[in-house]
Amino acid sequence: MAGHPVVIGSRSADRAEAAAAELRDTVGEHAAPITGAANAEAAATADVVVVAVPWEGHEPLLRDVAPALAGKIVVDCVNPLGFDERGAFALAVAEGSAAEQAAAILTESRVVAAFHHVSAVLLLDQGVDEVDTDVLVLGDDREATDLLQALVAEIPRMRGVYAGRLRNAHQVEALTANLISVNRRYKAHAGIRVTDI
Repeated sequence: MAGHPVVIGSRSADRAEAAAAELRDTVGEHAAPITGAANAEAAATADVVVVAVPWEGHEPLLRDVAPALAGKIVVDCVNPLGFDERGAFALAVAEGSAAEQAAAILTESRVVAAFHHVSAVLLLDQGVDEVDTDVLVLGDDREATDLLQALVAEIPRMRGVYAGRLRNAHQVEALTANLISVNRRYKAHAGIRVTDI
């Protein structure tokens, strides 16, 4: 909706195009082009790639598309979470976090962690003019984190806030479990706002 073309990737090009068609219907005709393609093709055509998959599929997906992601900014917004009868909880990751796992696999890419606490429901709601939340942006590449902060700022009322290096991403990813609990209790789409900056 901010004017950037979007390519949705999936293991199946047909499934990706079906998801793109559904998204086109949701956002309407005023959005930039939205298309679908197989994961490797989607990754190869993009300048900035957002990884938004269930934790179980994170590592296999990245290993599969790593060659297509060389030299690109990769935004990892995956939250390694488990769920049981007591609710959501953070999972331990051998590399420290999903973002650090991505960086370990995508050695030729510029990995940034962001968008862990943003409600997709609010982003796609045509009745919501502003999304009152900050996006915590983490990474070791200053140019990449600055670019991502600028992209976030294109969404009305949202800010990209630099929150440290990738080694701190586990804290941000784990906080999502707390927000899920907040949202369930209060029937909300709560986000994060950093004050005094």
